[in-house]
Amino acid sequence: MDIASLRKEIFEIQETARPHADMREDHHEKLFDVFRQIDAEIGNRNLEHDGTDERLASLIEAQTIILRTAASLPARCPRDLLYKLAMWRWDAANLDQPMEDMNRADAIAYSAFLDIVKMLGERDVLKDFDKAN
Repeated sequence: MDIASLRKEIFEIQETARPHADMREDHHEKLFDVFRQIDAEIGNRNLEHDGTDERLASLIEAQTIILRTAASLPARCPRDLLYKLAMWRWDAANLDQPMEDMNRADAIAYSAFLDIVKMLGERDVLKDFDKAN
């Protein structure tokens, strides 16, 4: 995964998400897809390296840009909310635990995430932990 290509893809999503963009575009879904690609690359790099290389830092920075972009884009439909919550979930590794062990703020947000996943039938946004539990 090339960092320059990632930045270009993120920039293109940001540009098309401007207020005059096509309202039917799935900007949040696109951001989530890129976020997951980066997450997979970070997972691979963490297995291969000690986590101090420049590429890893660039990947994490790209994820930060994606999250801030998604946070700044208003949700236009329930699917947008789903993808916003999915990015929150994928970024919150500390949620890989039973709900009763989460702090109460995370437990309610996590519950809302699971509810919207069920309502929309979009199980592909779940992490393996969520599917198993």
